[in-house]
Amino acid sequence: MKDSSPPEQECGWAELPDVIPDWVLEQGPLPEPPSCDCGCTCSAAAQPVDDAVAALQASVRRLAVIDPAGLPSAQALADGEALLAVEQQLRVLNLRRVADVGARGLPELVGFRSTKAWLRAHRPDGDAADAALASQLRDFSEVRAAVDAGRVPLAGARRVVLALRKVAPFVDRPDGRIDGQPGEQVVTAVVRHVVALLCRSLQGLADDDPRLALLLGRAREVLARGSQLQILEAAFTWLAAELPARHLTAPLDELVLALLPSTLEDRGERGHRRRGLSLTPLDDGTGWHVCGDLDLECGEQLWAALRAEAARDPRNPQDTAAWSEASAEDKDAWQVGAELAGSEHPRNRRERLHDALQRLLARYLEHGLGGTAGKLPVQVHVTLTEQTVTGAPGAPPPRTDSGRLIPRALVRRWWCDSSVTAFVLGLGGKALRVVHSQRTVTGEERRALAVEGGDRCAGDGCCSGLPDALVPIRPHHVLGFAEDRVTSLEDTLPVCDVLHRDLHEGGRTVRLRDGRYLNAHGFVDEPGLTGHPPF
Repeated sequence: MKDSSPPEQECGWAELPDVIPDWVLEQGPLPEPPSCDCGCTCSAAAQPVDDAVAALQASVRRLAVIDPAGLPSAQALADGEALLAVEQQLRVLNLRRVADVGARGLPELVGFRSTKAWLRAHRPDGDAADAALASQLRDFSEVRAAVDAGRVPLAGARRVVLALRKVAPFVDRPDGRIDGQPGEQVVTAVVRHVVALLCRSLQGLADDDPRLALLLGRAREVLARGSQLQILEAAFTWLAAELPARHLTAPLDELVLALLPSTLEDRGERGHRRRGLSLTPLDDGTGWHVCGDLDLECGEQLWAALRAEAARDPRNPQDTAAWSEASAEDKDAWQVGAELAGSEHPRNRRERLHDALQRLLARYLEHGLGGTAGKLPVQVHVTLTEQTVTGAPGAPPPRTDSGRLIPRALVRRWWCDSSVTAFVLGLGGKALRVVHSQRTVTGEERRALAVEGGDRCAGDGCCSGLPDALVPIRPHHVLGFAEDRVTSLEDTLPVCDVLHRDLHEGGRTVRLRDGRYLNAHGFVDEPGLTGHPPF
């Protein structure tokens, strides 16, 4: 029994200053003093903690009253790094304690139904999965030893344990096979692939690089372990000790699928059976909602196409410049984008992918890749009236084959490069004419426009100073085709997609390289003036 007489020296709680800085008090109430039976001024409890734990609590209390902003720079950095290291050590130590509490069922003594509930109650902002990890580490001694030694962080250990639990049912079987493959050959190949993954993380190693010799030596040591599961545990732990935890998921998945190739085949079959796509008009008429699941093949094809299309987007330099300037000067990115481009804000990732898909579909239709259907080219079909073409007041909006109503400015932009076929109806609903091929310049005329303009956009300062094979140039009708039913080379200008959209849908007046000004209605004498009516 401990001596209850007052000690010669009080515990650490008695060493606290009488005046606690305001910045500490602003963080909320200080923690309760530790439970102890040392006879000092702190409160006693029915069940005192160990002396080492009480000393740790006292040290934390003393640290709470230190203002780090008042420390010299070098001292503040050193203290911060030391505390982070101690925090990691405490996490590992706590994991062992949680494992012991769970193994002995101690939470039941204080009314908790599980270790996870007990852990959540005492550490509400922590990771409740630690309770499961603490239990699982009892089955994987090599991972546990690496965690205790600080060679593998808890996040890495969690990923390794997950991978080992996936392969454990398939290894060390009586027939010596793993998922139908020769077990020993598979395990050896997986360990060698760990070497390849580590070399990949080092940007590749030459055959005579001494680091490669060390890796191969370590691989031989791993292969000398006992069972197949022990070899794989050693290999996965080795990988986790060398790679950051955030980079472990993909390599471990690669190793697991090398062991269990049928799993990958099953994934592909499940994805193909689950495939589906829906295209639903939005209720407010502003666009479409796309939702669905693509199988592996379709997803890879779309990913590759969108990646290539997004990389060649002519607006990329503008977006990058706007975001960079906004970040450097702490400005609003939308305002910076407007200042740099004169119109739209810099796009985010989702907007860029949307525009890449739109460009892919436009190219598909423009180049006739869909062939014909019902003796008509596969294109967007629009139905409109003669009043809509001439822009008469009260004219009904154009309607597409999907039943959507669209603005006339969109049809006008489409007509410039003939990516739409329009059916013009009379008063009685009879088709008066089909507007399609006669609206666009011929291939030779399009090439002549490109030669005249040096394969560049006609906008002043638009795009780069040199021709760009990845920036498509469109023929734009300066004077509305509806006015004279004539498409002529003289009234057609080569413009890029960005400028084309700004003219038709952005309502902008732009300066051309020849000094003239142009808007969606035609040429104007100066910015701010309007020209011809829109249709």
